[in-house]
Amino acid sequence: MTMILDAFLDNFSSLLVKMTEDEVGMLLGVPGEIKKLGRTVRDIQCVLSDAERKQTKSSAIERWLLQLEDVMYDADDIMDLCQIKAEERHARYDNMSSSKFGCGINMLSCFRNPIFAHKIGTQIKELNSRLDEICKNKSSLGLAESRDVFGQSNGPRRYSDFSRKTDPSVVLADIVGDKIEEDTSMLVESLTTDDEESVKENVSAVAIVGMPGIGKSTLAKKVFNDPEIHREFPLRIWVCVSKDLKEVQLLKCIIREAEGDHSTAEEKSELVPKLASLVQNKKFFLVLDDVWPESQDVWNGLLREAMIGGARGSRLLVTTRDDRVARFFQATTTHHVQKLSDEDAWSLLAKQVALNELDSVTLKEVGVELVKKCDGLPLAIIAIGGVLRGRGKDVREWQTISESTLWSMVPGNHYFPQAFYLSYEDLPSHLKQCFIFCSLYPEDFEFSKIDLVYLWLAEGFLCDKGDLSFYEKGMEYYKELVWRNLLEVVTPYYDQWRCRVCLEVIRISHE
Repeated sequence: MTMILDAFLDNFSSLLVKMTEDEVGMLLGVPGEIKKLGRTVRDIQCVLSDAERKQTKSSAIERWLLQLEDVMYDADDIMDLCQIKAEERHARYDNMSSSKFGCGINMLSCFRNPIFAHKIGTQIKELNSRLDEICKNKSSLGLAESRDVFGQSNGPRRYSDFSRKTDPSVVLADIVGDKIEEDTSMLVESLTTDDEESVKENVSAVAIVGMPGIGKSTLAKKVFNDPEIHREFPLRIWVCVSKDLKEVQLLKCIIREAEGDHSTAEEKSELVPKLASLVQNKKFFLVLDDVWPESQDVWNGLLREAMIGGARGSRLLVTTRDDRVARFFQATTTHHVQKLSDEDAWSLLAKQVALNELDSVTLKEVGVELVKKCDGLPLAIIAIGGVLRGRGKDVREWQTISESTLWSMVPGNHYFPQAFYLSYEDLPSHLKQCFIFCSLYPEDFEFSKIDLVYLWLAEGFLCDKGDLSFYEKGMEYYKELVWRNLLEVVTPYYDQWRCRVCLEVIRISHE
């Protein structure tokens, strides 16, 4: 709720500044009220981050936020009413001024109607009175002004242009240490060795098991792209299964990866024979990434019928967080991914923030403290790297993040390390709402960058500020979420036109 309030207050405050510049208070017959309202809104906005963090432990603060929400709904109604009147006026007059609001209508023109202006002026005075009371209560609730979640400046930050991805392409910045090379070699050998005695069917499975964020997909990518795998398996297919299994969509994806055509088929009964003909007598290697217990029947209940006709020695590689899935697939080999050592974890963090040799020496001590808090989980380290990227290479900045109380605000566990929470909490409100919007879509849904920007625009998330157009502002938001490692670019699209969301941070934001 607070992220939406903050974003609304930000837009509302910008509008009030514009109204002050245009002396709208005089038009409305309430001189001084617009400036006062602007000051009150800014005062409340300063403590909103503190209220967000404390509301779970204080019912009084929760009630205070609900009162603020109620007032902001009324403010939104006033803005909507002004917009409607302005549109009516715009329909009558074509020679409007260049001052714009919302989708391009001059909202301020509606105040030239004296009856309507008086009505709005009265509502603004009432709004001011209610907000003034809310603002006075913030002190008694112990709400302190905070500039961001680490007490640092909320000004513009610069990020190095880097992104990561969960598909077959290997992102080199995600790979550190010798252990992953050893694990890759072991798995490649297991996959390419045909054990006639233990394998009863043409297709057998190998499983990679580990907690969320530990690097199962990264290891699977290394295996998928290994030269020996390419030599051994003429047909290689990668699909992400996830919790909510959609059979038709999955079949289409596999057919497409196998370079088949599914354009004329929309039903499972049509797609299964097409897939069967594509793999018939071919030695294939199929990666089923992120299989949950809820979707573990993806092989026996869906794909086995179509793919059992592949050549002997065909293999499945299954990644999962649950040992039961490996047993269900009757995996001939089950590999459990281990956490990174402190040294490898530090190397990964240094890669994420592009440290040179001198920076590494200066920042290593505090950097090792940070990676220990990430509990050796690569995805957590990548998430905290996204936070550090906007903080520069100053030891004091890193120390502030390491000592932040946010590490203890959410109990960490093997599903949701606190680093994910920090990564989410570090977002300014306008980016939080854009990011959370993406969680409305299914897991592993791939967004077109352009579509995503226009969806944000349709939801009213892109504020009209400065010289940038709404589209340019949306592109800025997109790039910042990529730089923070919260949007994962689909690597084969080199120009970053498609992306998907970092699911672990989505889950912790819901929590």
